[in-house]
Amino acid sequence: MLCFTCLLRSLFLLGLMSLSLTVFAAETHRHKLGVLAFRPKAEVVRKWQPLIDYLNATLRDQRIELEVMNYPELERAIAEQRLDFVLTNPAHYVHMTFRNGLSSPLATLIPIEHEHPLTGFGGVIIALKSRADLEQLQDLKDRRIAAVFRGSLGGYQAQAMELHLLGIEVAQDVELFETGMPHDLVVKTVLAGEADAGFVRTGVLEAMAKEGTIDLSQLKLLNPQQPPGFPFLLSTRLYPEWPFAAMPHAEPDLARRVAAALLALPHDGEVARRIGIQGFAIPYDYEPVRALLQGLRLPPYDEAPNFTVQDVLDKYGLALLYAGFMGLVILLLTFRSLLLNRRLGNERRRVTRQSEEWQRLLAALGDGVFGLDQQGRCGFINPAALKMLGFSREEVIDADLHGLFHASREDGSDYPHVDCPVLKTLNDGQTRHLEDRFTRKDGSCLPVMMTVTPVLSKGQREGVVVVFSDISEQLRMEDELRTQATTDALTGLPNRRQFLKELDDALEWIRRHPEQASAVLMVDLDDFKAVNDRHGHAAGDTVLKHFANELMRASRRSDKLGRLGGEEFCVLLPTTSMRQACQMADRLCRAVAGSLVRADDASLHYTVSVGVAMMKADDRSVDTALRRADAALYRAKAAGKNRIFCETGDTDAADAVEEKLSVPAVKSTQLRHPGRK
Repeated sequence: MLCFTCLLRSLFLLGLMSLSLTVFAAETHRHKLGVLAFRPKAEVVRKWQPLIDYLNATLRDQRIELEVMNYPELERAIAEQRLDFVLTNPAHYVHMTFRNGLSSPLATLIPIEHEHPLTGFGGVIIALKSRADLEQLQDLKDRRIAAVFRGSLGGYQAQAMELHLLGIEVAQDVELFETGMPHDLVVKTVLAGEADAGFVRTGVLEAMAKEGTIDLSQLKLLNPQQPPGFPFLLSTRLYPEWPFAAMPHAEPDLARRVAAALLALPHDGEVARRIGIQGFAIPYDYEPVRALLQGLRLPPYDEAPNFTVQDVLDKYGLALLYAGFMGLVILLLTFRSLLLNRRLGNERRRVTRQSEEWQRLLAALGDGVFGLDQQGRCGFINPAALKMLGFSREEVIDADLHGLFHASREDGSDYPHVDCPVLKTLNDGQTRHLEDRFTRKDGSCLPVMMTVTPVLSKGQREGVVVVFSDISEQLRMEDELRTQATTDALTGLPNRRQFLKELDDALEWIRRHPEQASAVLMVDLDDFKAVNDRHGHAAGDTVLKHFANELMRASRRSDKLGRLGGEEFCVLLPTTSMRQACQMADRLCRAVAGSLVRADDASLHYTVSVGVAMMKADDRSVDTALRRADAALYRAKAAGKNRIFCETGDTDAADAVEEKLSVPAVKSTQLRHPGRK
């Protein structure tokens, strides 16, 4: 009996529980909130689940379910009315107001990043830091740019608007590569070199850097902006943050309760901190977003509106009336112009005759002449100028001549407009007479002497006239004279005057850098007079040229060589110690002693003696160092010739160098210290 009573009681409790569950299920209504995923979906779910828990706890009899979707998924869900609420970017919200009839949003999100609440967001334009050719927005024209999707405000539209304001239309002027969501794919595409630049939403770079997936030092920011208090990298203006909106079919009472719950969410409270936001605020003004979409002609403003005749009259009626009146005035003026036509024809013929006479005069001139209007366009050019420059008249007339043959300097670098003397005269009306260089059509350089004269009419500047002549031959002769004045004609080395000037410059450098040693070698051909006496001066010249070639082969690019006169030569060895200088002298002596010189039918053998001295910062002049080197040369000659003598006070250094120079090729080469017998 007791068991039967227990069984009845259990069945009663089960029935009561089943009834309660049925009532609860009937009273609990399920609604879906769609959230746009601009980062990986799993991350977005973790971020927004605390808000769902908060709404469900607040609404009690209503249950909100979270759906995280990318753009295509969100679009399909809205079209199929599977969502009751949407948290999306502002551009998408404006699109829905146009297409789905949404009114003002329930609330606007206030995210918090780096301890700063954000009332807006924008776009970032990135490129590899190594891309020196991408420094400003104008450099993005005709480039390949990666973006997640054309419908993304922070990932495409904000950046496209900045380019649009500069006259660059992304749809026509760049190659757009859509990676799809999330924004991380854009950054990876740029880092892989698969795109020249990339568009991402603010905050993405910092998030990826914090995760350790990228190194920000590999990237650079184009068009950097820094609004007060905004904590992220930014390339565009700021737009209001994401709206939380109810779909048209959502129950009004539920929408009101959700809005109240969102606005009541404690700012910086436990739920807000878990989500990573400050909270929600009353809806912001999304008009800037609508203006952006209209300016870029993006959906829903990508189709031109239909106009009726009444629309045209309502908007342009006054303008049409004014246009009709002006048409009547033009008609009257046309009749009057017919009366003046004969007089104008006579004047035109007179001007034509004057123009022909002027053209004949220009054709007779030997100098080049051309004229520019105030915009820098060519109005006329004479045949002599065309011949010197290599262009045809059709290529020059009405062209920007600075860009045509004056845009680069002799070394190939750009010739800026602001430095061009012709354009300077256009701006200030000053006559200029100067040397300059043009570039012929074949790319060769044309040095010219030119005179630039302003053209005035009633005190107003109307352009300039440029007269120029070819000075190539004059410059060639000047270069030839300069070479003759500084170069020894026989050996091609700097002559005495030029070499002494180079020594003066070297001494000034040593005085500024006394820690840098420099050596001077005085070299003399042994018994050179005997060569001239036995074989003639032509053979002597051959020996001198042979030695000059050996000297150049033994020298470094930084060494200074010179022929002081007769058979005497001198070498300056910058940043060279006494030991290194003696080793160089040793190589030179061995090369000379081991060579034969053919002069007519004779085979000549000769040697050289070398005096080595150091050039010092306290030398009064180069003559001081040359006298020491000459004295060392005298000691080498006196010791038997075919020798090297080093002027040094360091006995150990001299011994070390002497060890280095003990070679069979120059058996008689010796080192002597001034203090030794």
